[in-house]
Parts: sequence; structure tokens; C-alpha cells
Amino acid sequence: MPQPGNTTVIVNPRARGGQLGRRFESLRGVIVEALGPVDFRFTERRGHAAELTQEAVERGVSTLVSFGGDGTHSEVASSIAELGAGDAVGLGILNAGTGGDFRKMLEGSRSLESACRTIAETDPTPVDLARITHLDLDGTESSRHFINITTAGIGGLVDHYVNHAAFRLGGRLDYALATLRAHLHYRPTHLRVIVDGASLGEYELLVACACNGQIAGGGMRFAPSARLADGLLDVVLIEARSLLRLLPLSPRIYSGTHLNAPGVHHTRGRRIEFIPLDEARPAFLDIDGEEAGFGPASIEVIPHAIRVHGPRREVL
Repeated sequence: MPQPGNTTVIVNPRARGGQLGRRFESLRGVIVEALGPVDFRFTERRGHAAELTQEAVERGVSTLVSFGGDGTHSEVASSIAELGAGDAVGLGILNAGTGGDFRKMLEGSRSLESACRTIAETDPTPVDLARITHLDLDGTESSRHFINITTAGIGGLVDHYVNHAAFRLGGRLDYALATLRAHLHYRPTHLRVIVDGASLGEYELLVACACNGQIAGGGMRFAPSARLADGLLDVVLIEARSLLRLLPLSPRIYSGTHLNAPGVHHTRGRRIEFIPLDEARPAFLDIDGEEAGFGPASIEVIPHAIRVHGPRREVL
């Protein structure tokens, strides 16, 4: 459980289209009532959550709470691991994002009050992260950790269209329009997939997923058998298909019953490589719900890299 007065809450005021920033003062009291005196720090730009995490770790905090969307949670978790502070700092999650996929694997995540109680009343549990090396948006090689799911394929293109939209409608509407646009323009990536040094094959793919967690994309249960603390990543490949042929598969992805569907492949491993075979059809990357660059990507699980408050028993 958090030590009183030794907790920092990193708040992303831009989460959920800026709603968190606008409503924060009405939410502050809920957090303080559950966690006691805390130090609130606010992100100002992409990458700032990692800087605030480093400052908090250097101050010796025992609990870091990420208050934002999946991208913020991922940035804080990655920074904790990069700093080698996984054994010293517990991570709490308060969701304020549009998708909120990682929090669906945590106890008490349906409301701010219950999520705060989970942080206040539980000891943090060791969970895995994965480390990915890939090409950044500017084409330079980059490495970082992720806590939930990385995809190569159409998901990163959806992120790109959301981030570069001429106008924003807010939340799920932005993603719905971007998803439709992506399906109209996406050219299936041609990937070689290697798992633990052995080639799984070459595929024309809608999406390739490396999964530490189960859920991404606003509720799609890509990897229903993935576990956060088993030292393995689930690999899920969905072969390219028309939008019409995708329609009957979509509800099965949301319910997690798609793994035995035609054109869907599933395995597990510790080290995964996504290698594009046609540079004219890039492998757009989505890392924990954020546009992240392109393949090739090399991914390795890091067992018990950090400790998180409240993961549900069935996902460990």
C-alpha cells in the first residue's frame, strides 16, 4: 500500500480530448481522500510524463500514479523500467483516456473512486513489460518499453489519421472516422514474423500483434489468453481481408473468440520480430494506443519489470 505523503500523481490534462484538464479540480478531492497528501504533476507535451517520472523517482517516491490514457500509462511504466526502479516504485492507474484498455485488466477500474481504493488498499504486483526496438516517426532507430500491446499494420495508420485530422469531433468519433479512412487506404503490410528465432512465416496482414495484455483498440480482445506475468508474449496475426469480410470477424475479436477463425494465427514466445518485406507497404506501429513509427520491430519480454496495483488474478 502507498506510504502516506510519498505518492506522486502524473496527470495528463489533454486526456480524453482535454476533458481531464477541464474537470480536474472537481476530481482532485476524490484522489486526496483515498490516497492522502499527494504531489500532483501535470504533463505539458509528449514525452513529459517520462521526465516527470524520472524526477519523482529521483525524489524517492514509493508510489507513482498515472492519471490519463493508455499512452500516459505506457510512458510512465516505460520510464520506471528504464530507470531500473521497478522494485522501488509501485504504479497505480487512474484512467481518463478514450479507449482505456489497460485499466480493463485491473480491479476496481470502472470509477475513479474504486480505482483510488484499489491503489490505496493493495500492494503492487510484479508484471512483465516488453522492450521494442523499431524505427521512430522520423526514421531513426528507437527503443522503449510497453506494458500492453504493440501492433504492426492498420492500427498505426488509424493513429496517424487521428493525429493529423483537419478537425476533431472528440473521442470515439475521431477513431471511428479514422478507422474507416484507414480501411479505404491501407495497403496490407507484407511481414515475415519470427518467434524465438524460428520463422513463423510470411503473411499479407491486416494487423500483427505482440501482446503482453489482452485488450487494445477500444475493447478488442486481441489476445484473450495473454497473461501479464507469465514471461511470454502472445502473437496474434490477422491476415488481410476486405472490409466486407472483416465485418463478421469483428464481433469475435471484441469477444475474444477469433483465435480459431480462418486467417487468424496465434502463438507465444519471448522474442518476436516483425520484418517488412515490401518498403512500399510500411508496417505502421501502434504502441500502447499511440502512433509510434514503423517496422522492422524487434520485441522481447522483460519478466517482472515493474509492479502495478490491482491486476486481476485471471490476467496474471
